[in-house]
Amino acid sequence: MNNFRRAVRGGAALGAVVALAFMAGCGGPPKAQVSGTVTFDGAPVENGIIQFYPAGGAGQTAGGGIENGKYQLETSTGEMTVTINASKVVGKRAMYDTPDSPKVDVLKELIPADYNTTSTLKVTLKPGVNENVDFNLKSSKK
Repeated sequence: MNNFRRAVRGGAALGAVVALAFMAGCGGPPKAQVSGTVTFDGAPVENGIIQFYPAGGAGQTAGGGIENGKYQLETSTGEMTVTINASKVVGKRAMYDTPDSPKVDVLKELIPADYNTTSTLKVTLKPGVNENVDFNLKSSKK
């Protein structure tokens, strides 16, 4: 019985070492650190959201905030479809249909649908650092 216990403990220790070595050697699919600027009609987008979707459907979808025209995030590599949203407050409305209802902001999307709901933006990201992945958006395509 003692030999059996030693064998089990030795096997468990060996299994743990093999699992740790496997995990250390397998970091998963390659990642891309991506950063850049987003402008709309020549001005930096003050506050918004940028999202990267794998064009072929395989890979990690990632998104992040845009602040003062700059963004930075980590996502999958390869060809990505990009969506960009930014809104501004255009008024207030009651949250509920009661006289003492709190007010909430009414927002209007600033960025045309060509850059978000029907995005035509594409970019190919390589493993590692991808800097200056900039998007210069325009209110109308001329």
